Amino acid sequence: MTQAQEPVGTLAVALAQGTRLLATEPRLAIEQAAEILQVVPGQPAALALLAEAYLALGDQCAAMGDSAGADAAYAKHIKASTRDPRLLVPAAALCDGRIAVAEALLRDHLKQFPTDVAAIRMLAEVAGRLGRYADAEHLLTRCLELAPGFTAARRNYALVLHRQNKPAQALPEVERLLQDEPRNPGLRNLHAAILSSIGEYQQAIDAYAAVLAEYPGQAKVWMSYGHALKTAGRQQDAIDAYRRTIALAPALGEVWWSLANLKTVRFTAEDVAAMLAQLERPDLSTEDRFHFHFALGKALEDSGDFARSFEHYSAGNQRRRREVTYDADQTSAQVQRTRALFTPEFLA
Repeated sequence: MTQAQEPVGTLAVALAQGTRLLATEPRLAIEQAAEILQVVPGQPAALALLAEAYLALGDQCAAMGDSAGADAAYAKHIKASTRDPRLLVPAAALCDGRIAVAEALLRDHLKQFPTDVAAIRMLAEVAGRLGRYADAEHLLTRCLELAPGFTAARRNYALVLHRQNKPAQALPEVERLLQDEPRNPGLRNLHAAILSSIGEYQQAIDAYAAVLAEYPGQAKVWMSYGHALKTAGRQQDAIDAYRRTIALAPALGEVWWSLANLKTVRFTAEDVAAMLAQLERPDLSTEDRFHFHFALGKALEDSGDFARSFEHYSAGNQRRRREVTYDADQTSAQVQRTRALFTPEFLA
């Protein structure tokens, strides 16, 4: 069916539904936009909805601590919002994970067009994917110098600062964004996370509570809320928040470990059975899996089943170790170099 043949009322209803989903269910908004574009390829409002939905998903993932998910969503946002034909190829490469190709193309482009803010933002996204957050920060600073109103770049900038543990610098950026989008749940979650980072726990608790009052189905936000409550000393409220998370997302291993890590919670036999059942799932992520092993280690230790407890602690540590790039010899060598350099004479 062509765009001219598409009933205006049907299209308007579909777009309105997608727009309503942006704040709470950006994944469903993406699906809605994609369905519209299948029927009406190139429909401008649907393309805009798709780009916004990926941006909202990126915000949501970032607020929940899902860095990989945020990076993937932001890359797709860039691709969906790119209209400059010269940037379509590097945008596609970035979205497909061909990072080296995207970086080379963008650097060549910026040699010719050094003030192209869209390309600068894309190169910052490349740097973020590579973990070069200082480079990403530098690029986004330049981007915002050239275009202070570039909202998407400012979101990336706030996130990069947050990832570098620079909450004092990230806070005003997020607050500036919230002035324009005060109801944006992703920004509000990020705001709460930053407030927690600077020790403003009561403000963070209030911010999380406000988001959850409007969007009570967000499991990871309940978990973050629980973390803030725990840090503020409100242990029973933290336990209640963690239990609410489990009810919404029983496969989220981190929340089970968060309960175990309180040191005061004794898991029931039903809890142990539920965790063991989750470990049987073939689709369980590595991170969820090692968190379940650690939580079961604590549960079985408390019940006196030390042999099985040790088995789970060992399994969790083996899986966790594979995720950590640590070399003891490298650390020792660095310490020796540091001691050799920073002598009393050098410091004097």
